[in-house]
Amino acid sequence: MNADFWSAIGSSWQLAPGVLLALIVSGTIYIRGWRTLRERGSTRFPVWRLVCFLAALLSISLALQSPIDSLASFSLQIHMVQHLLLMLVTPPLVWLAAPELPMLAGMPKWFRDEWIRPFARTRQLRTALDWLFRPQVALVLYTATLWIWHAPGCYQLALESEFWHRVEHAMFLAASLLFWHPVIQPFPHRTTYSRWLLIPYLFLAGVQGTILSGILCFSPRVLYPHYDAAPNLWHISPLDDQSLAGALMWIPTSLAYVAALFWIVAEQMSSNHATARRQVRPRPIAVPRRSDKPTGPQPSLWASLLQPRAVRVTLRWTMFALAAIVILDGLTGPQISPLNLAGVAPWIHWRAILVITLIVGGNFFCAVCPFTALRGLARRFRLNYTFPKWLQNKWPAVALLAIFFWAYEAFSLWDRPAWTAAIILGFFVVALAFDLLFAQAPFCKYVCPIGQFNFVQSLVSPSQVAARSTDVCAGCRTRDCLAGSANSPGCQLSLFVPKKQGNLDCTFCLDCADACPHQNITIVPLRIGSDLVIDPQRSGVGSYSQRTDLAALIVVLFFAALLNAAWMTVPLVGVEESLTTWLGWGRLPTVTVGMLLGLLALPWLLMQAVGKATSPDVSWRANVMRFAPALIPLGLGMWTAHYTFHFFTSADSLLWATERMANDRLATEFLIGGGECSCCTASSVAWLLPLELLLLDIGLCLSLWAAYRIAQRIAPQLVLRTFAPWGIFLVLFFLACVWVLLQPMEMRGAYVAGL
Repeated sequence: MNADFWSAIGSSWQLAPGVLLALIVSGTIYIRGWRTLRERGSTRFPVWRLVCFLAALLSISLALQSPIDSLASFSLQIHMVQHLLLMLVTPPLVWLAAPELPMLAGMPKWFRDEWIRPFARTRQLRTALDWLFRPQVALVLYTATLWIWHAPGCYQLALESEFWHRVEHAMFLAASLLFWHPVIQPFPHRTTYSRWLLIPYLFLAGVQGTILSGILCFSPRVLYPHYDAAPNLWHISPLDDQSLAGALMWIPTSLAYVAALFWIVAEQMSSNHATARRQVRPRPIAVPRRSDKPTGPQPSLWASLLQPRAVRVTLRWTMFALAAIVILDGLTGPQISPLNLAGVAPWIHWRAILVITLIVGGNFFCAVCPFTALRGLARRFRLNYTFPKWLQNKWPAVALLAIFFWAYEAFSLWDRPAWTAAIILGFFVVALAFDLLFAQAPFCKYVCPIGQFNFVQSLVSPSQVAARSTDVCAGCRTRDCLAGSANSPGCQLSLFVPKKQGNLDCTFCLDCADACPHQNITIVPLRIGSDLVIDPQRSGVGSYSQRTDLAALIVVLFFAALLNAAWMTVPLVGVEESLTTWLGWGRLPTVTVGMLLGLLALPWLLMQAVGKATSPDVSWRANVMRFAPALIPLGLGMWTAHYTFHFFTSADSLLWATERMANDRLATEFLIGGGECSCCTASSVAWLLPLELLLLDIGLCLSLWAAYRIAQRIAPQLVLRTFAPWGIFLVLFFLACVWVLLQPMEMRGAYVAGL
């Protein structure tokens, strides 16, 4: 790049008369109106609003009239900078300037009275604007605009046609103004929805932006042929230029969304604090000062995010839409697991996110479960049959989970996208059928295998749904949290909040909180593991130590954590193949026998041996029911170690599948380069094995602690004698898990590039 190059850059400012005139007129009107409002004594328009508006005009000028516009046709990076100015810089500055009143005040009076006001007061226009500024509408339009114009065909059209290039920029600016309006909420606009709704709003915007940026960053080919033929001014290959453009889209937009998210959280928390302070009434001097300590547990951070019903409904329907996309791709896309969303999203990404969420928060998947999205509609036609009493336990779930773990191996479900899609669709159908036929929610409480997995693992979660004040509950006579109200059906799983303890059978749906007339129910912190070592009578659940079905469910999930991971290791796969060849049965009988042994027979024998060794004075079944909760932390540690292994070694498989699906829908060529599914060891990512072992260590320590505390409770005089069999068993199980993690493991359904 010599002097001639920089001279050309300096002379490439394009002062288009139309754009320049629009910017000058807009700036003049705003300045005039801003001064008028200030002279009238308004305090709503400090100097910084004027600075924001002028900065927005400068941003537009840089994007459309500076050398950036000229260089955009030579470099995708520069083109991305241009788009960021129009979509990420200009819109927030415009809305921070609160331009509505200054622009009206700055117009000539005759023009404002004869042209603007009559038009602005029409009901149709106001209705249309209210609809466009709704978060759900703005997000859809913003996302659609972004993805449509970044599709190779549309992007190429904009590069080759000046007219369509201007249309693209106009749509980017308009869609971004719509998107940022709910976030900034410019004066004098006010909204009727909770500002907490913007948390999932920004999160979803970040997710779709990350996917699009990832496609640009990691695509092995140039998506826009225009840049292949363009002069290489920067001595960077078109593919590297595309990757850097993706990074430019990824990092600034993610930071902007995160900054906006923190701003909203801080704003809402400070607003709630100020409101609470205003509501405090002065006390008479003669009355003694009451304690400032809360009468009950304080809401957790998760309560702030999930308490607004609009947030939960939005997330539930978002999950519904994502599930629909996975089903569609599974049924109509290529039946190659690594290239199909149904082959990677459920088996690699969703499972890992599920267990991580259980560890850091609680049973939040059930709170936004897509299978219950149609429950409100189903209630209108519900027949209200009573679910058979003999099925009101965990045995149906135990059977379904055992069948699922068997089918997963026997039919290689991870490698059958259509089957996976059919299973997800089956969940929707069965859930809707149960909601139409039966009163309450028996599908969630007794049948759903995913829900039962979550119920058990959430006993280690750091949050629970509980009452803020037991005094308020003691004075309540309506029990709306259980019976329901006009706003909510109440708890459909028969959990009476004042007598509820722990997370078993709790879906975190917060219907009880919506129904409570005292706003006394929320998500509160729970000491990790505390629910494992006590055994009170719980509402809707009873006593853990009296539940054979619950103990069986815990034991099956505990051993399945090891078996599910072990069956993917090279040694066990070799044993399976050898037995299949030697016996001549075929794979299905071999897997069936293996599952019967590993999931039913071996657990039965081991639990019987440990139970008998615990105490000769009590039946082994009773001992297993007492100590079964202590198995949960180690089992969850193994589930998490296993699922995070696949997640971190195959996270980009979602990008491949998404790119393939997008290209299929846009009828473009999909080329991923040479590669195939392979076998990998945990050491392929240096930090991953230590992380897996750490998760197992934490699970073991918590399980040993829980078993010891249970032994203290049931046999205070013989604690070590009672604890020893379970301690030895847990350590041996831990060593078996470590051995599994050290083995080479199949990368099922994952694409490993370059192999």
